[in-house]
Amino acid sequence: MKKIILFYMFFWSIIVLSQTTKQQLKENAQQKYYVENFRGAISDFDTLLKQFPNDSSAYNDRGLIKELIHDYKGALRDFSEEIKIDPTFADSYFFRAMVRDKIGDKKGAVSDYKMTVKFEPKNSDAYYFMGIDQFKCKQYYQALANFKLALTKRDDNYAVYADMGLLYAQYKKYKKALYYCDKAIRLDKTISKAYLYKGWILAQDKNYKQALMTFYDVFKEDSSVEDNLYYGHLKKNYKSFKKVLFDFNKTNKDSAYFAKGILNQYLKNYSQALHYYDKTIQLNPNCRDVFEKKAQVEQILGLNNNALADYTKSLESSSRKDKILYEIALIYYKKQDCKNALIFINKAVQMNEFDTKYASLKSKIQKNKSTIK
Repeated sequence: MKKIILFYMFFWSIIVLSQTTKQQLKENAQQKYYVENFRGAISDFDTLLKQFPNDSSAYNDRGLIKELIHDYKGALRDFSEEIKIDPTFADSYFFRAMVRDKIGDKKGAVSDYKMTVKFEPKNSDAYYFMGIDQFKCKQYYQALANFKLALTKRDDNYAVYADMGLLYAQYKKYKKALYYCDKAIRLDKTISKAYLYKGWILAQDKNYKQALMTFYDVFKEDSSVEDNLYYGHLKKNYKSFKKVLFDFNKTNKDSAYFAKGILNQYLKNYSQALHYYDKTIQLNPNCRDVFEKKAQVEQILGLNNNALADYTKSLESSSRKDKILYEIALIYYKKQDCKNALIFINKAVQMNEFDTKYASLKSKIQKNKSTIK
């Protein structure tokens, strides 16, 4: 009897120890994640899954971290493993769909979004993202149906209204399209996408003056939208926009000058763009965004020393530090300054090791270092 009791005590101690080990590994991984030690967190999950290969939540957590560091193939494998263990867990399909979106697998993403709503019918985002993918594939009828389903689950989703507006514009139903964009703006006045779509729709309806003023509203919320596909579509209407640029002269506010600078930069009126960026800085020397835009123009014009100075000023407050570091490295590379080029490209690579453009420039610098001062 004593041997039996000792056996059970040993057996349960092993179970308790294993559970403690599992919990400790998860806590260690989470702590590393919180301090952005993503590689360390993944390593802890690797150890955990070697000991407990059927822990579905560990696959999910590791997959989310891999997605965060742009290891999309690894994330797909983890979410797929989780689905094998628990094929009814809606979040696994949802996360896998989002990764598939990022690698351009729209068909696979739509399939996973369908599985998401099968197991979680109230998931508004799944209907919305599925509609977005169908919209991009020009499946407008299916996209509209899913946008409407998304709104039945959550009727205050301003992003859905904005995309519905853009969708109706494909059918040239401009009045209805503008109605949905305005509804999105009423729900959230900071949604630059809704202003952007509204401006594009107005331009499609040949209301160019109102379109341009709507784009000014976009710039107040997001100064980077000139790179957006839908704004790019308006380039055929450059002449119309040039005729109405005077509308911005009604105000001396720094944001108006900034908007004029962006528009002139997009229209390739670079000297005018610099003029308006300088005006912006005179009125608001703390407007850090303008230094990056100004540096871009100076770089195009070959004013590399000025561009370096302005990129440096924009670094502190920029949300895209790795891109600015890349541009600085590129300028030094063109100036044949290998030492500084390597310093800045190494910093860019450290911040974003998955951008092949950065690695390519680093390789070029290293290959040419014998001829670069």
